[in-house]
Amino acid sequence: MADTVMKALMLDKIQIDGKSVLIVQHSDGSPFVHSLLTHSARQGRRICLVSFSQSIGYYHNVGTRLGWNLNNLLSKNQAVFIGGLHTLKNSFQSQCPSNPFNFLFNPASCPLQALFLAIESVILGWIEQPFSVVIDELDCLLNLGIEPKEVIKFFQQCHSLIQTYSNGSLVVSIGVTPLDKEITQCSMLLSHWSDLILTERGLQTGKSRELTGTLTVKWNVSPFSEQHFHFKCFDRGVKMFAPGTAVL
Repeated sequence: MADTVMKALMLDKIQIDGKSVLIVQHSDGSPFVHSLLTHSARQGRRICLVSFSQSIGYYHNVGTRLGWNLNNLLSKNQAVFIGGLHTLKNSFQSQCPSNPFNFLFNPASCPLQALFLAIESVILGWIEQPFSVVIDELDCLLNLGIEPKEVIKFFQQCHSLIQTYSNGSLVVSIGVTPLDKEITQCSMLLSHWSDLILTERGLQTGKSRELTGTLTVKWNVSPFSEQHFHFKCFDRGVKMFAPGTAVL
């Protein structure tokens, strides 16, 4: 199923190196973050995974169902996990300037600088190999009280890092709710700076046994295309359909 998704996104033809992918989620939980993680793992790319609300175990369990093993990659230094949950759990031991999530405890003029430097430090050890930086649920930073301008600055720094080391890619997901103007505006700005935008929505007509939701795939670089799909989530992946063909 992962190959089907990559073909729909045209990533079987378009080189992902040097590009940024933004996943805009208008529904809970995106299967496409895991599809892109699976694609990176199968290609042998190094993976720097940043999560603000999930544990290593969560990504490992989902990855195992999709045919790759995060724990094995971590043990071989082919992947690095930077997570916020562990920091919160060990908050008393974690309050130091170099902690990537130090902004949770100590307000600063550049609250996300330590997090960016942690990502950069990982990437500097991989500059000879293809790598992917995956930042899941960027909207959590806004919910934690970080100002939108700091979140945008953080994205721009990560985007610049990918452009500097052209053998890397950036994947960012952000959850959007219609009533949260800050997150909506932030996602719109990030869309302008991203090369590929995946906009995921639930079905407007409600739940369906045949479909999970809709996906808009928009390229801001050549081939400058926009396509629309329906998709269905399964335990071992996601299947995509052209509108009106889900029952085939």
